[in-house]
Amino acid sequence: MAASGTLSVGGSISDMPTGSRTVGPLTMTSAAASGVVIHVILQSGANTITLPTAIAPSMAVIKLPATNTALVTLKGVTGDTGIVIGKTGFAVIPFNSASPPTDLCLTSAATQTGLTTEITFI
Repeated sequence: MAASGTLSVGGSISDMPTGSRTVGPLTMTSAAASGVVIHVILQSGANTITLPTAIAPSMAVIKLPATNTALVTLKGVTGDTGIVIGKTGFAVIPFNSASPPTDLCLTSAATQTGLTTEITFI
């Protein structure tokens, strides 16, 4: 029996000129969740993260260290421009279930000595 997974994200925005707004909850599910969690200390430059293969993940949750000071960019392959995901916080990346990637690349502006980035594959 495969593991299942659900990820929900919700929040609110307040004090806008037009008032407040609720976001979500936004929910993603996986009938065959991977459940693999990896921890990595990002080095300066490109860091290739290989996705689990026993059970192809439906999504990845990238949780950056709370005290990180180096910008981190998510790239599909080394060399592309990518998207800066920040220094702290998290990013949720859904995958196409028909053809999930084999790896992803996190490029760090500096070595994150003693700081661990956690990646959970759902």
